[in-house]
Amino acid sequence: MMRSIVALASAALLTASAATPAWAQPRPGDSCNPKGAVSTTADGRAMTCQMGIWVLEGPLPPQGSSWGKKAKNFKVIGTALDASTFDSNGRQVADATGLRLQDGRIRLFAFVNSTETLPGTLSATSTSKTGTRFAADATTPLPGIPAGQPRVISLGGDTVRLFYVAQGNINAALSTDSGLTFTDEGPVITTAQAGFEPGGITIIRHKGTWRAYFSNLEKPGERTKRIMRTATSSDMLNWTMGPVITQKRGPLKAGGSHPFAVINKGRIALYYAGDRDAFYGILVSTSKNGITFTDERSVIAGGGDPDLVRVGKNKWLMYHGADLGGGDFGVKVAKSVRPVVPRK
Repeated sequence: MMRSIVALASAALLTASAATPAWAQPRPGDSCNPKGAVSTTADGRAMTCQMGIWVLEGPLPPQGSSWGKKAKNFKVIGTALDASTFDSNGRQVADATGLRLQDGRIRLFAFVNSTETLPGTLSATSTSKTGTRFAADATTPLPGIPAGQPRVISLGGDTVRLFYVAQGNINAALSTDSGLTFTDEGPVITTAQAGFEPGGITIIRHKGTWRAYFSNLEKPGERTKRIMRTATSSDMLNWTMGPVITQKRGPLKAGGSHPFAVINKGRIALYYAGDRDAFYGILVSTSKNGITFTDERSVIAGGGDPDLVRVGKNKWLMYHGADLGGGDFGVKVAKSVRPVVPRK
């Protein structure tokens, strides 16, 4: 199974334990010390410490490989969320999704693990328009629901829709107060429809319809191929399944998880987490037809759960899951330094 920060949310939806998540174990691309140290991945593959990172046993990949091709379009600038933001003792925050409010601040929704309360989705709002420092909101978006892998979409004004994963489905909820409170709308994509248990969804407007991407749900200790699929809809609530875009011999054949899509002038950039030889982290590929993706590049090593928020003309922030060290996992923020839809 490809490993991602998002695995935390997947596990906690099924068992509200505080056990160490699978993605917290050493993985290709993680930092390491000293040079020459040896370890193994969760599925038993041998790794050695080379040039400060864990590398699958053998020499480093040659330059020009997918591991070495970099987008160079985001720069990490700090930590946006951690357990202290929500006064949680769980030390694990993941799957952030962002909404730019009408006053320019950012509201983030994220999965928060806790040993004292039911794990689920909470929200926090930036203390300034920079979108780098956050304070927890007083309200709970979906009280009593162990909702994970949230994705928020603005419908205009103060109306927003929040998609989340629970009970084997992708569900939706509607808010008319900019995401402080929600009315649940029920399942929109089920396991039966998807052909696998679905994870977090991302949605864009493409060729006159809504197009979604989602992957199979990650679970700690379960090593399965990371599959991503697309679907289309006229209303975001009723979906027609499209093809799997991680076919055995097709595009993205090495798999990917927890995608986020951005579109510019008809060209789609799909950000996702994946393992590529010695690289683990956030990758990006591009497409014109929404199905065939090419020109894969690395974006942020060690990151997962990417979610992008536009904050100005050609200016974006990316919120992504990260190992904060010392057993703490949270959400870091990066700013765009080049176009978010890479040019060939």
